[in-house]
Amino acid sequence: MTNITDAKFRYYGISPFEIEIIYEVLKKSFGLREEQLGHVDESLASVVEIYFPVSFDESFFTWFPGESWFKIKEVLKEMAKRRGRRDIKIVFEFCGYTTTRPRIRFSLKGKKDREFEQAIEKIEYMVDTINMQTNRYSEDIVEVEYSYSEDNHRWIPYIITANHRAENDKRS
Repeated sequence: MTNITDAKFRYYGISPFEIEIIYEVLKKSFGLREEQLGHVDESLASVVEIYFPVSFDESFFTWFPGESWFKIKEVLKEMAKRRGRRDIKIVFEFCGYTTTRPRIRFSLKGKKDREFEQAIEKIEYMVDTINMQTNRYSEDIVEVEYSYSEDNHRWIPYIITANHRAENDKRS
């Protein structure tokens, strides 16, 4: 049975050790559903998707302490290093517990080692920026997907979904 405080951890192509670390860290803060994905994409060595049942705002770090966030980041950065030239895909989705805040998704795929590390590190610093950006959008916004721009070295809104329609956002 799914609870409002259940996180979801989906993965493909990661080691039992990596699974155990991520699972244990998430389990400390949330109920947890785990799902091993079938083969997703030939170009990907690994996929990690984590769906958090809280909004991406200051409250996230209340539910999920800094040390836990640090452990998740470190495991993912090490995974990327061990995969070498093979691509890895990471998705963090913040589903929220309120209808007044949009879902926030960070999607990162196939970046170079240093770019991958920078992208992972910069997520936690996006709280205030995302709050300002989502307040600027219309009230009909239900989801914003962020993609990491190697050109600008920052997370940018890539897809904004409002009332079941998606548009690519060209703002940078």
